[in-house]
Formats: sequence, C-alpha cells, structure tokens
Amino acid sequence: MKILSMTATFGKLEHATLTLRPGLNILEAPNEWGKSTWCAFLVAMLYGVDSGEREKNGVLPVKTKYAPWSGLPMSGSMDICWEGKDITIQRASTKRIPLGDFKAFETETGLPVPELTA
Repeated sequence: MKILSMTATFGKLEHATLTLRPGLNILEAPNEWGKSTWCAFLVAMLYGVDSGEREKNGVLPVKTKYAPWSGLPMSGSMDICWEGKDITIQRASTKRIPLGDFKAFETETGLPVPELTA
C-alpha cells in the first residue's frame, strides 16, 4: 500500500491535506505544526478510534486528545494505491463512535472494495 494523500479534521487539523510523494517522505516543521497529529490520524484511519478508552495516569484517550479544535466531528480520507488500484478510504464520526463510519471504494468508479474493512 502506498499512501498518496490524507485529508483530516482531527485535532488542530481542519480539512487539512497532506500530499505525499513516491519514496521516503520526511515532515520537518516547527513544534506544534501537527506532525504527531498526522501520525495519530494515520493510525486512526487504519485502525479506528477506541471509543471505550478512558484517561489513564493523566494520559488523554485519542477521542479526547484529538477532538477537532473547531468543534466539528472527526473525519478524514486517505487516497492510497493498493494492489495496483487507486482507492479512497473515508471515515466519519457517528453519534457515539469517532471515525466509526468506514468506507473504502475505487477512487475513479466509486465501486466498493469489500476486501478493505474497518
């Protein structure tokens, strides 16, 4: 799988897009730019957000730590190349589960990709 781009409403990112190029991509930016937020977003897009996670020893759960600053629900999309096909993965929040709604479809045709699931 190659990640081509990601668009996120997650933490400080509001409809922000990160476009990646072939090869190694290095994010070099000042503190508080959003580098760790992009990493957490990638994990959340691939694996979801544990809605049952609670604060432990002062560490906030992902659903709280990365709640969008704008007040919008968490959401995002990733454009990837998987098995030679351009695929879009989308996640949106439901009433109770951040990024709980998962869709994977061929970017050009919109046909679902049943092999990719939440």
